[in-house]
Amino acid sequence: MKLFVFKLFLFLIIVGVSLPTSGQNQSDTTKSEKVTVEKLKYKQQPGLALAASKIFFSDKRYSISGFGEASFVEYLGPKDTDSGDLELYFTNLYRFATFFGYRFSDKFIWNSELQVEYLHDGREENRTEFLFEAFIDYLWQDYLKFRLGYFPLPIGYVNNNDEPIMFYSVNRSEVERLITPTTWIEFGAMFYGNFTDDLSYALGISQGLNAAEYISGSWIRQGRVITWGLPKALSFTPQLNYSGIDNLNLSISGFFGNSGQEQTIIGNDGPQEVKAPVRIGTGFAKYERDNWRFVTVGTYGALQQTREIAALTGMENGIRQIMGDRTMGYLFELGHDLLPYFKKRKTASEGFLYNTGEFKLPVFVRYERLNTHLRFDDRLIPQTGPTGTPFPFSLVQNNLRIWTLGLNFNTKENIVLKTNYQFRKNLATGDFAFEEGNRLEFGFGFIF
Repeated sequence: MKLFVFKLFLFLIIVGVSLPTSGQNQSDTTKSEKVTVEKLKYKQQPGLALAASKIFFSDKRYSISGFGEASFVEYLGPKDTDSGDLELYFTNLYRFATFFGYRFSDKFIWNSELQVEYLHDGREENRTEFLFEAFIDYLWQDYLKFRLGYFPLPIGYVNNNDEPIMFYSVNRSEVERLITPTTWIEFGAMFYGNFTDDLSYALGISQGLNAAEYISGSWIRQGRVITWGLPKALSFTPQLNYSGIDNLNLSISGFFGNSGQEQTIIGNDGPQEVKAPVRIGTGFAKYERDNWRFVTVGTYGALQQTREIAALTGMENGIRQIMGDRTMGYLFELGHDLLPYFKKRKTASEGFLYNTGEFKLPVFVRYERLNTHLRFDDRLIPQTGPTGTPFPFSLVQNNLRIWTLGLNFNTKENIVLKTNYQFRKNLATGDFAFEEGNRLEFGFGFIF
């Protein structure tokens, strides 16, 4: 516990030294000496979070923005490392992303991101990942706009709201990590616009997933592999958004496409191409009024040809992954800002890492329910191999019920400190059920 608090304190010091300013007055520098970053207007372009949207609302021809976050997980019980996916059992996470946008004209806008992520399990296993986005938007008319390049798909809630001040919990919900995987970026094109003032749409056409990379415990998550060149198969991501009721936003979206990427396995009748169709339907509702915020998310997924996927993953990595052919997940989250109940200072004061006029102190509770193997083919579980030993295979069922209680403290509109406690239980039974321990999490995040 003391180690986690020390790491959090150390990270705050590092960020305090490195975080760019937002143009506030500084008595020890002149205007000509100051290097400032244009302040965010806290507006969102469809399909993008706040910092990623900055160039679309900037008064300048170019913009620099980004976000950073760190999280620390204290496991208060068993930690399952058998899934083979560090995303499911990391102890430390550090993530930093920076965006560069350029406005060629009022119609053509370029945007790009470079993100670095470091994961560590607290012992020996660690991983560093580099993620990038690069796309150009053509803003033809309000009812029809166009995006081309590597961009976040318009699906779910967190995928387009993935910056740390935009969700309460230290880490993203398991529903939108394991069933609708975030962050989900693909190469392709997207059409978007408004039918009316209250009804908007998006349609993404992209390269799709790679079934050879699937891992049983995180469903299709590891299939988000960026490939170069022309897509071998097309996937479609439609979305509809409605905001015609005061304080309420509604959204439905989906993902439809094959994930075989023209790969083949050797079947009884010779080579066989794997299609591995993926179907996901998801929706969310977000209601904000006064100091209250309520969010609910639901998603349902289907994956075909799990027998062929088991053979394909066995050829690719030496371990057959037994995938769920039906999955589901949902959550309900309620948050309330407690700060209005405390006496406010008459005059707000501002420093580098705080602004008393922007303080918030929301508490929240969230209930999650998900199952990566709502249905699966148990005939894929081998009894013995040709030499009398079991074939190497992986079946990790995350049939989770999670209660999360937490607290945020926004020291400025763009900076947040977080902590939460999770009561976790795996409801799966049998030989492939892994016990889940409760977790205590700490985090810090900012955008600029």
